[in-house]
Amino acid sequence: MIRWGIVGFGDIAAKAVAPAIMADPGSALIAICRRDAMALEHHRQALGVPNGFTDYGEMLNHGGLDAIYVATPVNLHASQTLAALECGLHVLVEKPMAATAGEAEAMVLRAGQQGLTLGVAYYHHFTRINTYVRELVGSGALGALAALHGNASSSFNPSRDDPGAWRILRSSGGGGPLMDLGSHRLETFHSLAGPSRQVSAFSDTRRTCGDVEDSLSMIVRYASGVQATLSSVWGIDPARGDYEVWCTHGHVNVPYARGDECYVTQDGETRRVYQPDDPLYDAAVIQDFVAGVANPSRHVLHGRLGLEVQCVIDAAYQSATCEGVVTLSPIGSRG
Repeated sequence: MIRWGIVGFGDIAAKAVAPAIMADPGSALIAICRRDAMALEHHRQALGVPNGFTDYGEMLNHGGLDAIYVATPVNLHASQTLAALECGLHVLVEKPMAATAGEAEAMVLRAGQQGLTLGVAYYHHFTRINTYVRELVGSGALGALAALHGNASSSFNPSRDDPGAWRILRSSGGGGPLMDLGSHRLETFHSLAGPSRQVSAFSDTRRTCGDVEDSLSMIVRYASGVQATLSSVWGIDPARGDYEVWCTHGHVNVPYARGDECYVTQDGETRRVYQPDDPLYDAAVIQDFVAGVANPSRHVLHGRLGLEVQCVIDAAYQSATCEGVVTLSPIGSRG
């Protein structure tokens, strides 16, 4: 039984993460942490969680935990993960993994040194429609993978006094829509195309009032030779969360990566594929992590994957700044 604590217990943790942990037969939610004492007590009582803390260090020192779910703003991911690892606790951290690839690498290295499990909650990986697409492409039924394209956008455009405004500040969010939304699509692309090798990007801030980008377009060239394009945008409506997969003998259009359908075109005919998903979409992430604690070889959303995605994000920001192509080294040789 994995005894969990959650730090950064906001609405998403209450609506998605906590229910997934509580529904998992190999897990128990023992403690939650949030600075707002009134909101903390409300959630603690509503969910029947035994312990509530307004101080993260106090929660770690209290004992009785096996794992921490880090659900705080991005700038806190690395320090809070490292603190938990130092206490001998496994860690599952929200995406994106960290503010920079350097932070993500430090997290991976420390987890390895401690012999602890480190996971990243890229829950899109386990939605049934994305699993179907991955298996279809992997089967070779559509020929060889040729190219990818994705959109990751939303109407998000908060004022400075909005509770979610930390996302538009580099000091807390680390970056804009590429970090917040595009990171999911980069994980999806990685699961299809493998390790990345070159990145080129352009970014602008035209609509939001923060100091991060609100528009970023990028091209990724993978070691496999596959190329992918991705557009990540805030402040537009309607939102877009779709992606397309081109193979040598077919095409897949996924209208919404968190949806339940895709359209497969092959030999001049298009068919609709329907894959209804589990409404408790974080359940598979928790199951994957618990399996990884018991047997690391079974862990899919591990820290090295999060580091791979973070390296691509860093390269995109570097490319947008220097207006050039950034070449990445294989993960094993970075650092």
